[in-house]
Amino acid sequence: MREDARWLTMNDGIQLDASVCLPDGAVPPGGWPAVILVHGHGEDGSKASTLPRGRRLAGEGYVTLCYSVRGQGGSEGQSFHLGAQEIFDLQVVVDTALRELPIHPERLAVCGSSQGGWHSWMAAAHCPQVATVVPENIFVDYADFAVPDGALSTWFFTRTMRRRVVSAGLQGLARRWAIDGAWDRLRAWLAPMSPIRFTDRIQAPVLCVHGWHDVGMPANDLIKMFGALDVPRRLVLGGGGHDGQDEDSVAAARVDLIDRWLSHWLRGDDTGILDEPSITYVRRPGWTHHGTDRIGGGQEHTLYLSVDDTLSEAAPTAPAANKNIDHTPRDPAYTLSVALHHDLVGSREAWPRQEACFDGPILTHDLDLLGAPRFQLYTLPSRPFGQIHAELHDVAPDGSSTLITRGHQGFCTATPGAHRRCEITARAIAHRVAAGHRLRVVVCDQHPDYVVPVYRPWRSRLYCEVGRASSVTLPLG
Repeated sequence: MREDARWLTMNDGIQLDASVCLPDGAVPPGGWPAVILVHGHGEDGSKASTLPRGRRLAGEGYVTLCYSVRGQGGSEGQSFHLGAQEIFDLQVVVDTALRELPIHPERLAVCGSSQGGWHSWMAAAHCPQVATVVPENIFVDYADFAVPDGALSTWFFTRTMRRRVVSAGLQGLARRWAIDGAWDRLRAWLAPMSPIRFTDRIQAPVLCVHGWHDVGMPANDLIKMFGALDVPRRLVLGGGGHDGQDEDSVAAARVDLIDRWLSHWLRGDDTGILDEPSITYVRRPGWTHHGTDRIGGGQEHTLYLSVDDTLSEAAPTAPAANKNIDHTPRDPAYTLSVALHHDLVGSREAWPRQEACFDGPILTHDLDLLGAPRFQLYTLPSRPFGQIHAELHDVAPDGSSTLITRGHQGFCTATPGAHRRCEITARAIAHRVAAGHRLRVVVCDQHPDYVVPVYRPWRSRLYCEVGRASSVTLPLG
């Protein structure tokens, strides 16, 4: 294997820092199969993070090209944070690779995780020369990534917009729009760069890889987009992802699957990859793999929140006293501006979390969940603005609680003092609640690990009575 550093010149004269890894031996007729590897968007984001993979693939007979995205690593320019300029650069990189490297013109893949996953999706949509792509651990709806379900994403503001990259200006704009309440402007800026908008343009086979527990990027939109793709495709859901849980054997299985996918589409090898179920998922707890051709749309089970703090299969049949979800500060000086400029440090102390808990009966048999639980909560807000969070927990016999999944809804145009039905779709998940355990639903005012709280006081009544029966619907699988 030989590794060469080189500069790639973009259409505007900016140069990107790249390395090419070439296999040993004579070039085969028509050229080598090839893989372009794109790194993640981060403090240390550069070609350096993809080179180990590039070297390994070169040792297996692929030409690999690893480059640093503009404004990151050793590359020149300013970062547009997954914007149109990065797409233009990607097109130049693909054209340059096909023109200058000894690669087969019909055997080129683009792979990467996070920012690299976005580049993989965009290569499938905007680079018709690409034979296949492998996007890993990335959103498919950019606007929903930044402003999910009426709230500001903690991950987007404390990480994506705080990276040490040479920004073209979005970092400052995003915080200003957030503080000014111009969230629609932020969504409008980001939405056009969403992979899900280009589903109909994708012609290349796609292998999607994503972690169930990715803190910033739930799998829901990806599952929706995957179902709409009209190309050969596979979806792997399980460990990994941003801040995700993982195990060495599961990571090794993902690497093996990706290798077999590339071998099939770039070499024509019979790896059996298309004979397997279209979706492979890990069910938690544990790391067992399962196969399916669909997530969601199957059998469901509904549980109702009761005023006595329990979960019941029977809907309430009488009026009952309401509960209150309060959002009040210990430190009113801790505002949204303070939170965003300090990465939410001190938020929990300034605005303590308040919650209502509802416990189900002890299970007599294992309960398997696969998909996105849905919460239907009947509320009455005191202010036009607020957030309602709903969580599903797995409670062990010793009382320890594990968060299975959660969702939220933020609002700013509610009618104070008027009844309001709050529909929350939680993050999709595969989870087994073992016999002897119980389910717990928590309804609360905030979860700053996921979304930025509202730093203004509010209260919302929560109802569990006939005619206003709050509930959770569980997808079984």
